[in-house]
Amino acid sequence: MAQRKSATKTEARERARRAAAESMAREQRLLELGEEFFVAQGEAEQIIETAEQRIAEIRAKAEQEAARTKEAQSRVVAGMKGERVTVPEIAQRLELSVAEVRALLREGTAGKSHVAEDSTIEESAPAQESENASAPETVNA
Repeated sequence: MAQRKSATKTEARERARRAAAESMAREQRLLELGEEFFVAQGEAEQIIETAEQRIAEIRAKAEQEAARTKEAQSRVVAGMKGERVTVPEIAQRLELSVAEVRALLREGTAGKSHVAEDSTIEESAPAQESENASAPETVNA
């Protein structure tokens, strides 16, 4: 017995609905997977950005500490020079080249001149203020 036209049409409609439902479910799963991917990508970028900030902070701190130790080296070399030890002898004692010793001596004297300049500026500022305070004011009428 042959199916009626309406039964065939109903069955075809059901098959189309099932196929569409499967397609929509697959599309929903793909959408959720894409969303999960982009969330993970954002988290990875945030992790890298945070790590780079921490690296920059650590690098800056290390550079400050290295500068302090370099100043300490300069003070030691300057102290040896103050004991009237020659540059070649200082280089030999510290296992440095003569050029390195001279560079450390220059750095030590450069640091002292910056300190001297700062104190000179600080000392001259109050003197200028007192000079300005004692100068008579002129008023244009």
